[in-house]
Amino acid sequence: MRGSLRDVALVARFEVVRAIRTWRALALVVLYLVATAGAGKIFVELLSTMETALAHTLRVPPTDRPGAMTAKLLEGEELRSMLEGMVGDPQLVEGVLSHPLLAIFHLWLGLLLVPFFASANAAESISGDLKTRAVRWEAHRTGRLEIVFGRYLGQAGLTLAASVLSILATWIVGMVFMVRQPPLGLLVSLASFTVRAWAFGMAFVGLAMACSALTASPAWARVLAIGAAAGTWVLYGIARWGSEEWGAGIVWDALLQALPQGWMRGLWLPGVHWVPSAFVCLAFGLAATSAGALRFVRRDL
Repeated sequence: MRGSLRDVALVARFEVVRAIRTWRALALVVLYLVATAGAGKIFVELLSTMETALAHTLRVPPTDRPGAMTAKLLEGEELRSMLEGMVGDPQLVEGVLSHPLLAIFHLWLGLLLVPFFASANAAESISGDLKTRAVRWEAHRTGRLEIVFGRYLGQAGLTLAASVLSILATWIVGMVFMVRQPPLGLLVSLASFTVRAWAFGMAFVGLAMACSALTASPAWARVLAIGAAAGTWVLYGIARWGSEEWGAGIVWDALLQALPQGWMRGLWLPGVHWVPSAFVCLAFGLAATSAGALRFVRRDL
């Protein structure tokens, strides 16, 4: 058992080092930074537009940078409705308002983007080596299960590193383009929310690992992974629609519980109440990786 865990750790280390040497890690980090910085700036501009409209309504001078009239905006329906849409449950809005608005947006964005970015990057983790037959070199030195779970652990580390570094982009946007934010408070909220988005994304990394074990074509593995990720969102939409139209039932509840998206609301809970939902998402990732491992141990390398 100890030897197997050591092999998993060694394979994970190799996965990370290879990503760094081939510039894939840098590309992933840049992708996260650009996406979060750009989306954060758009959110700040939207907030500025809303505050300017409110200033005209109240007949007061508009502020140069958004954030000064947040309390007034929350007294109305427009911003609160937008937050309800992000969180997915009106009852959770008051709980998340203890965090800066930009941090709330950061988690919402992470729940949308991390699954697709992470799964696209992880999809070629095994399939690329299946194509070149390089995986046979590893298979002679360790077990196939260790290879699969080591690759999963390596991709988890890469996704976590990119997610953590993306905090810097959002933090800079808040510090530069909004009224003075509490630097440490914003950083702590961003860090807490980033861990939640990363845990949610791990379910899709596992899905990508399963797709990667199915084919020796990295391109097809990426298509399958992104398609599978998108398919879960479609199923989630169907389950939510069915629950709202026909009322909650065993079918809709079971479908929601069987999808990572069905646990998203729990990730918005305050304190440590979000941790169980995060562990469920991690369990989804391990289960999907295990399904891919079952295929990998039986295929001809």
